[in-house]
Formats: sequence, structure tokens, C-alpha cells
Amino acid sequence: MRRGWLAIAAISMIVVFALSGCANKWVTSGKIAMNGKNYDKAIADFDKALEENPENGEAHYYLAECYKEKDDFGKMLPHLEAAERLYPKKADKMEDLRKSAWTKLFESGKDKAEEEKWAESRDDFKLAMTVLPSRYETYSNLGYVWQRLNDNDSAFFYYSKAYEIAPDEMIVLENYASFCFNVEKYDLAKEMYLKLLEKDPNHAGAMARLGDIYGQEKKFQTAVDYYNQALEIEQDNCNLWFSLGVLYFQEMKDNENAINAFSRAVELCPDDINAFVNLAIALIMAGRFDEAVDKLAVFVDDHPDDCTGWDLYSQALLRKGMRKQAQEAYKKYEECSGK
Repeated sequence: MRRGWLAIAAISMIVVFALSGCANKWVTSGKIAMNGKNYDKAIADFDKALEENPENGEAHYYLAECYKEKDDFGKMLPHLEAAERLYPKKADKMEDLRKSAWTKLFESGKDKAEEEKWAESRDDFKLAMTVLPSRYETYSNLGYVWQRLNDNDSAFFYYSKAYEIAPDEMIVLENYASFCFNVEKYDLAKEMYLKLLEKDPNHAGAMARLGDIYGQEKKFQTAVDYYNQALEIEQDNCNLWFSLGVLYFQEMKDNENAINAFSRAVELCPDDINAFVNLAIALIMAGRFDEAVDKLAVFVDDHPDDCTGWDLYSQALLRKGMRKQAQEAYKKYEECSGK
């Protein structure tokens, strides 16, 4: 009985060796083809190995390598996942393979985004996300691409996911905060900007946006405080001076501070017509007609086709008591505007 059992065992071992030898033949042939960079032949050989033994982890691993070399990451991924389950001896190599594939897909997605090929960029980033789900960069870039595709719901999902993965990364916080602000999710934007300031107390951009948000909330003095903090860091930022002027003028009815802020904006950005127009209106509203007339006289001379300038000039002249000159300026306004 013992001898018979040994005979059966010996026959079984022969069968096992025969099967594994056959599978190894195709794997060996595939490796040789890979070394010669003949990836199509290598893939065909490894496929034959899998036909004989679908659980051949080595064949799955080399198939993943081949498809990665061919930049066919969709086909690479299922073989890589099978290899990770069946062929643990190559675990480090497989991790490197994932990282390499992710880098290729991520860079491709960025290149296509720069070319404004938004749908193609999205597809690369989505596949990169599948290859390495832990990389926050993929989600953040997907958020941006979905934004450009005018799908704010998807953009919000991916920006949120990036924040969930890497809540302390500055770029993640900046992108998430900016998106939330742009889609008027002000409570969440405020939370992100405050967190940015915790990490970087000199983040002037966060201060400026908090000024905008508190202005929306009608907490005007808090908004002013944030604008002024930002201006301590970026004293030459004409956009910040303009925002501060608008807050003083429109919301707080503080013409003098508005004039100071608009004047600084115009001084820093003399080509900003919007800042100049607001300065002129603030001067007129404050009763500082001489200054308004002097500034507007120069403006209409430099910008004779700007209808708003002629309209404001006529108003300033009229309020100064210069009726004849005001009428002449108003005629210029009518000619300019086609009335």
C-alpha cells in the first residue's frame, strides 16, 4: 500500500512539473522578446502562459511591464493587480511600476491641459488616479480640468478629495479655497483661507479673499482689517487698494477713505480706467469738485473716446457752477455715446 501511494505521488509530481515546465517555456520566451524590446511578441507569449495557467503571477507581472512600455495603461492595470495578488516576490518592482506609470499619465495629463485638450487631459488624470489612488496631485488637477469643462459638481468633488488626502498641502488649500470662493461657497472658502493663514500668517492672497468674504457678510470693519493686513505685505497691489476703495465707497459710505484708496490704486496702475472712474465719482460725491474737474480734464484729453469720462466731466463742471463748460462736455458725451 505504501509503495502504491508513492507511485501515485510520483506520477502527480511528474504532471505538475510538466505543466509548470510548459508555462515557464512561454514566460522564458516572453522575457527574451522583452529584452529585445519586441513587446508584441512578448505579450503574445505571456498570454499563452496565461491560457495554460491563468494564475501565473509572473506572466501577469511581465504583461504589466510590457503594456507599460507600450503606454497602454488601461491594459497594464488588471495584470498589475493580478501580479500583486499572485506574485509577491516582485512587490517592490510592482510599486515602482505603479509610480512610473502614474508619472507618465500625470505628465501627459498636464501636457494636454496646457494644450487645452480638456477631455483628453481628464482621461489621463482619471487613469493616473486609478494607478495610484493616494496621490493628491491627481485629484487637484482633475478638479481644475473639470472646472474648465464647466462641470463644477465634479470639480468640487475632486478638489474636496485632494483636500481629504492632503489637508496640509498649501497648493491643495489654495486651489480648494479659490474654487469655493469662485462658486460662492463662501463658508467653506473662509474655512480654507483661515487655515491657509494658520500655516502661513503672511499669505496676502488669503487675507485679501477674507476681506472679500467678510464684505459679502456685511462685516465691513473685519473686511477692512483684512485688506489692510494684506496691504502691509503687498503695498503696491493696486487691485487690493481698489477693493478697499469699493468697500469704503459702496458699503461704508466713507468717501474720504475711498478717495485715498482709489487714489493709491490709480497711482500704482495709471492705466486702470475703472479705478480712475471710481476715484472721480468719489471726489464728486465728497464735494471735492475742483479736484474732480482737474483730474477729469486730463482724463478726457487722454481718452477722448471714453463716454463715461465726458459724462463725469460734465457733472463735475456743473456742480462747480461752470454751466457753459458743463454743456460743452455733455455735448461731447452725446456725440460719444451716439445720442
